[in-house]
Amino acid sequence: MAKTIKPSDDFSTHKHFYEDFLRLTLIVIFMLLSHAVGLAIGGTAHMWFTAALGIGASIVAAIVGAAIKGLDWKPGAVVLILLLLVLLMANA
Repeated sequence: MAKTIKPSDDFSTHKHFYEDFLRLTLIVIFMLLSHAVGLAIGGTAHMWFTAALGIGASIVAAIVGAAIKGLDWKPGAVVLILLLLVLLMANA
């Protein structure tokens, strides 16, 4: 027969899954924002090589953030800030 589980027995498992889901969601949000800014750099300033480097850096930052639990979204935020600075300087 199927084993019945009380609702309170699996709360910690659900909480852990939810925290991991939020963590990965933030990592992906920063990666996608960096991709959008990278494409803006390429489209407005015609600096496609710089845009490709920025997109590649955002992918690496997302991998590092997902692999190391303490970093989470921080590498992606650094890449996003750098790309925004490049966009600002390229269009000034």
